[in-house]
Amino acid sequence: MSDMLIWKDLQSLEDLNRMIENSKSKPALVFKYGSSSTESIASKARIESEWNISSDQLNCYIADAMLNKDVATEVSETVGVPDVYPQISLFADGVTMYDESYEMISVKKIRLVHKIINRTFRWMETRV
Repeated sequence: MSDMLIWKDLQSLEDLNRMIENSKSKPALVFKYGSSSTESIASKARIESEWNISSDQLNCYIADAMLNKDVATEVSETVGVPDVYPQISLFADGVTMYDESYEMISVKKIRLVHKIINRTFRWMETRV
């Protein structure tokens, strides 16, 4: 079990659709950023330095709006938020559970939302 942040690139719409489908068995975080944006670079560095969530618990994906504009735009359309960056979206059970943009992005909030999602799904499993 490792807390090291391992980014998986979202390079195509097929990758995005696969990530959403896979979130049904393991939550997934998408970080959308612009590789030429100083704000995006700073946000990415902050996330990486503060990261303390095991890769066993959460898959992490990255979409560079400069390299894969169609994928980055589709992430925003799927989530139903403006197409801005930096931006994070947390998926679980095939749907968006949380999103945040700009300076509001924080590992502390991601961790809290992830914990709530896990507890909710465990509770739901006991009710089946």
